[in-house]
Amino acid sequence: MLNKLQLPNETIAIRTQDKVMETLVDIYVVGKQKVDFQDYYWNGLKRQERDVFIFQYTLSGEGAIHVHGKTYKLQKGQAFMVEVPSDHYYYIPEESEEWEFIFLTLKGQAAASCWNYIMEQFGNVVTIPMESQLINQVFNIYQQAYDRDLLDNYYASSQAYGFIMDCYRYFKQFKTDSDLPEKIVLATNMIKKRYKEPLSVEEIADAVQLSKYYFIKLFRENMNMTPMQYVTKIRLEQALHLLRYTDSTVKEIAKLVGYSDDNYFNKVFRKVVGISPGEFRKNKHSLPFDRLVIQ
Repeated sequence: MLNKLQLPNETIAIRTQDKVMETLVDIYVVGKQKVDFQDYYWNGLKRQERDVFIFQYTLSGEGAIHVHGKTYKLQKGQAFMVEVPSDHYYYIPEESEEWEFIFLTLKGQAAASCWNYIMEQFGNVVTIPMESQLINQVFNIYQQAYDRDLLDNYYASSQAYGFIMDCYRYFKQFKTDSDLPEKIVLATNMIKKRYKEPLSVEEIADAVQLSKYYFIKLFRENMNMTPMQYVTKIRLEQALHLLRYTDSTVKEIAKLVGYSDDNYFNKVFRKVVGISPGEFRKNKHSLPFDRLVIQ
């Protein structure tokens, strides 16, 4: 099987003429594209589609979306979610040489409910790690569509519903931005974006323009953990997913989630999870959980 980023670029529409049972959600279009022409532009009020819900995730390069009177730059790891029709437009900005993305367009009440929940709580633009189950499900749907393995409308609907459930699972773990002080939102977003890099409390506090000790106090009050415990939480959640769903070595995974010393990674993993990364991988099919959530 090809590396998911190496999958060919194609836009695939899914339609059926044999639908005898109502479904909660259907795949309308799925695709993977790389655009490098400045006339790439979609206006949410001028499209022919109606009552569809778009999820578009940036793989590389940079795009942009204007929604609710504000323009957002879309870089690697960022997605937007919009309904069509609605007042928005997205495009490749002049300063961008290219924009590569994968997208999924859905129809149905389950998609409408999910989009409304996420957009009300988190906004139209969200940051999601490439290694997350949510993004893997988008690639899985695209791979199946490309290989003609979406056997019928009901199977395709089940895959779309799986994506909806992964959306809820992913976003339910976070406090909403409206529940948190702006400085804590900035700090958590920074950590989620840069968890693979060496990070210190001082660096994060400086980035959000707070003193180190006040930042630690404010973070603990709102997140029920210290900033560095939160860094560990994000790193180990990603490590668990990589151990379960990839063939990368433990040493490679340690580096991918921000640990230059794999022995230290083993120590931290064992302390939190209760077993070593190697033991987890060996017994992954018999363990009673799929994703590590550290409180």
